[in-house]
Amino acid sequence: MTPGPDAPEVRVLCEGYVVRNGSRVLDASSTVTLVISDECIAVVDTGSPFRSKELRKALAEADIAESEVDFVINTHLHLDHCGGNDIFTEASQLAHRLEQPPVGSMKVEDGHKVARSVSIRGTPGHTIGSISVLVDSDVRYAICGDAIPTRANYEARVPPAIHIDRRLAVESMEGLIRWADVIVPGHDAPFETLGKR
Repeated sequence: MTPGPDAPEVRVLCEGYVVRNGSRVLDASSTVTLVISDECIAVVDTGSPFRSKELRKALAEADIAESEVDFVINTHLHLDHCGGNDIFTEASQLAHRLEQPPVGSMKVEDGHKVARSVSIRGTPGHTIGSISVLVDSDVRYAICGDAIPTRANYEARVPPAIHIDRRLAVESMEGLIRWADVIVPGHDAPFETLGKR
């Protein structure tokens, strides 16, 4: 489905992944998502530092210059989600204030509006300052970071294995599932929520 003329566009630039040996995580890099609205261009999470070349290539293929990105929104500040932030030297960087973002970052809270149809939702559990980005477009997109790291987490209704508060993590996950038509997980391909259509 193509977004309407004023509806934001959501596009995955780099699909996230996680490599495990049993319960041990060996390697991970977050999904990097582009949000284009008539008000701004935002990138949600920037992946691991070693994926910078891949991210730059994906931006070029999307015909977006690094300097055109207005906002980099980090769902949280683990390195596998913010390792490519330095690519975007002209963008404002946003993270929840409880993540203790670096000096010069915009410290946001639940409900912050990035654009008319793009807002921040506090989704604590994985970390205390984890956020998700809600995009109300042709459908409702929830760009979840590690509030919903993979489709398997969604299907089993199991929060991320690494979390600071399991109850908060479950509440955050369920709230996103109720709201969204499409989930963009932190380490997997986007998927539609069941029973919405």
